[in-house]
Amino acid sequence: MAINEETRQLEIAREVEALTRTLAHSTRTVPNPSESYNLLAELWLTVDHLQQVSQQLAQWHQGVIDGTHYNGLDGEKYAPENVVPFLHSAAIALGEAYGAIGSAHSINSGVRWYETAKESENV
Repeated sequence: MAINEETRQLEIAREVEALTRTLAHSTRTVPNPSESYNLLAELWLTVDHLQQVSQQLAQWHQGVIDGTHYNGLDGEKYAPENVVPFLHSAAIALGEAYGAIGSAHSINSGVRWYETAKESENV
């Protein structure tokens, strides 16, 4: 069960960024091909959670109040509600990514992967 850690949101976002950067660098190859199925499953779930974060941040931005959540604007362009359409667009894009990764995960399930990659026979 997930723990609500509202006081650590920024710290958690930084941890997610650092870990996804590490994952991006580590997936240039997959030395244990059989792990690709579970790797896709974890990525699929992560994208689903990021979509939820985008939707929740959009909803939060719609309800903020000047004088309570912020102290004025540096021009109308910077109104919190102007963030909402971009977060909705991000949520839609993440939903599409979720679907695509889910399809990849499903197809990947039919592959009979080796536990570890065999050595190349090309000499």
